[in-house]
Amino acid sequence: MNGKKVSILLVGIGGYGNRYVEELLKVTDDSQFTIAGVVEVNPDRSRYVQELKDRGITFHSDLESFYAVSEADLAIISTPIQFHCQHVCTALLNGSHVLCEKPIAATVQDAQKMIEARDKSGKFVAIGYNLSFNDQIQELKRDILSGTFGKPKRLKTIVLWRRPLAYFQSGWKGKRKSASGDWILDSVAHNATAHFLHNMFYLTGSRTDASAKLQNVAAELYRANDIETFDTCALRVKTVDDVEILFYTSHTILNNEGPIFSFEFEKATVSFADGQNDNQITALFHDGTEKVYASTGTTACEDKLRVCIGALASGSDEIPCGLEAAYPQLLCVNAMMDAIPEIPGFPKTLVGLDEETNAVWVEGVEDVLKQCFEQGVLPSEAGVPWAVPAQTADLTNYRMFKG
Repeated sequence: MNGKKVSILLVGIGGYGNRYVEELLKVTDDSQFTIAGVVEVNPDRSRYVQELKDRGITFHSDLESFYAVSEADLAIISTPIQFHCQHVCTALLNGSHVLCEKPIAATVQDAQKMIEARDKSGKFVAIGYNLSFNDQIQELKRDILSGTFGKPKRLKTIVLWRRPLAYFQSGWKGKRKSASGDWILDSVAHNATAHFLHNMFYLTGSRTDASAKLQNVAAELYRANDIETFDTCALRVKTVDDVEILFYTSHTILNNEGPIFSFEFEKATVSFADGQNDNQITALFHDGTEKVYASTGTTACEDKLRVCIGALASGSDEIPCGLEAAYPQLLCVNAMMDAIPEIPGFPKTLVGLDEETNAVWVEGVEDVLKQCFEQGVLPSEAGVPWAVPAQTADLTNYRMFKG
């Protein structure tokens, strides 16, 4: 494909898909790619529908109608979770490489179907975990792989992102299943903050395109919103290499904060706090020396498009985050939801509605999760009155989400 323009099919241009459209439309040099078409059931959800039409780009209601009359080198899929498996497999069957937004899919069995379809097609499937495509994280991972910091010991991340009631009214957010019976399993850890859980698995993987192999997860899941899954969680994951991975996240807080992470290695601690120190990552070695990883200043979509279009233009299939690299996040979420089929609610006396943001919040949960992050414990281990003891799930032989 060297020297050839990469033809791109956009599947889903509402919601997050708007960001890909924006990134592609602002590029003035069109020598690298062309937009072959759009698949969208409700085009008016996109801010850019008229500009796309003015450029003569065709719209289709499904992938089959597009592929009946056209083809694309790369399909960018930004549809809800329950459609990822079907859309990825259809694109592969019709000869397209794929960039699919995270997570891979709803269930591990869906992911296994996608791996089989990819292997038959000979095409790549990239899963759009933002950080894995970013040069700042790639530089950090190269140093981890080279042994600069010694062996990883404990990685922990906290992400507190408020979500208003309107967020959960999309028809699939916070749902276990769709109206047609398909698994969705949307949650705080399987959507908005999934990037940061995956990032810890990815950075402890043994290769540039691999994540860590997981042994088990001890999970505490909670909900305050009127949803079917969970909006707050605290996790402790153990890898087969005995690395401890801790993750704390909630949508039920008043003040947005994070991501903040602290990664402990034999020789150094690597830390980051969103919005501080120009978003640089700092490695502080035990001997007092430092190494700084500067922010690239690029957008997530810019990074993902650069990598995928670049791979196609050069004839390479080297993708940092493919199906296997993204799989541990899905494995972890499926197993812990099987282990906790009924999500506990918070005490009603602690749950309120903030009128300014129209968001549900839980009194004290923000401070609890911050304290747990600092101490490296789960809420139940900290003696929090509303906490429910963690349930542990084995990940080594987990192959199917049973629900």
